[in-house]
Amino acid sequence: MISTFICHHCGKEVSLNPRIKGVQKFCSAKECQRASRRTWKKRNYATNKCYRKKCLDNQRAWREKYPACDYQKLYRKNHPDYVNRCCELQKERYEKRREAEQKVIEQNIVNRNTLFSNPRGDGVYKLIPIESSENNVNRNTLMVRMQILSG
Repeated sequence: MISTFICHHCGKEVSLNPRIKGVQKFCSAKECQRASRRTWKKRNYATNKCYRKKCLDNQRAWREKYPACDYQKLYRKNHPDYVNRCCELQKERYEKRREAEQKVIEQNIVNRNTLFSNPRGDGVYKLIPIESSENNVNRNTLMVRMQILSG
């Protein structure tokens, strides 16, 4: 008769517990027992309608007792380090997003020198706004006519 088995969680070879009837899959280590309970709950939640209803009812009752906004306010009040860390991480995410958006803008500009080109060398020009046409690709473009005043 087989007297050992390999734990599904930690992978160690352990001796069988003679009091357990059926197939033993997890050893007696604390973390392995937690894994066993998680596995049981997950399987039971997926297959047992009564168990799922009981879990959902308990969650609903807890939500009514502790509304999300109050829970979050209290948590943030009691954990200022968490709040500061979240703020710093969000600043980093905003900065990455800005850099990515700037890169996309730079890649999509057809003529990168349009704003900096000097058509006829040094001189003074007058920019006169004009109505943009309907078939203009970028509707946010400022359309102007350049009139040479000197140069």
